Amino acid sequence: QTFEQELNKILRSWQPSILPDGSIFSRVEEDYLWRIKQLGSHSPVALLNTLFYFNTKYFGLKTVEQHLRLSFGTVFRHWKKNPLTMENKACLRYQVSSLCGTDNEDKITTGKRKHEDDEPVFEQIENTANPSRCPVKMFECYLSKSPQNLNQRMDVFYLQPECSSSTDSPVWYTSTSLDRNTLENMLVRVLLVKDIYDKDTYELDEDTD
Repeated sequence: QTFEQELNKILRSWQPSILPDGSIFSRVEEDYLWRIKQLGSHSPVALLNTLFYFNTKYFGLKTVEQHLRLSFGTVFRHWKKNPLTMENKACLRYQVSSLCGTDNEDKITTGKRKHEDDEPVFEQIENTANPSRCPVKMFECYLSKSPQNLNQRMDVFYLQPECSSSTDSPVWYTSTSLDRNTLENMLVRVLLVKDIYDKDTYELDEDTD
């Protein structure tokens, strides 16, 4: 087996350590991944990693099954207004029912609710302070580099990169989904990142419709 396969096998059994103050101990931080270009929109693989990371961080998707429920047909652009600053921000909103599993162990509960009986809302808010790390812009870039006939597909989200494409190519991805094993390897690496466990990650401003 290759070194990468052995490493992935080890990482699958990793569990974060809890410090006395309740915070998570991990030496892997998001900012470092941006700086070494593991995250970003400069290549097909980095862009995929970024989307997968954001979906884990902001939606609380901690299993491959949860990630597999995402699709191009269940995302739409939405606008949120900050009630304090009255500033409008773009966000990506995902259809909640597609993310909520039938099994208790596979349900996602990190979405925002205005009322206890409401279904949770899963969103990624525009990062106007740092556009190069903006979830909305990353998704728009992904759409622009994906085959156009996939925009409304309900059965695919993470696509295999084109083997022969360069960064200058208009299309970076095929119409084929990433295989489950690849998604599992991506997940074990993302779950190493300290920022994934930040309690403030899922706090969303109240929006006005």
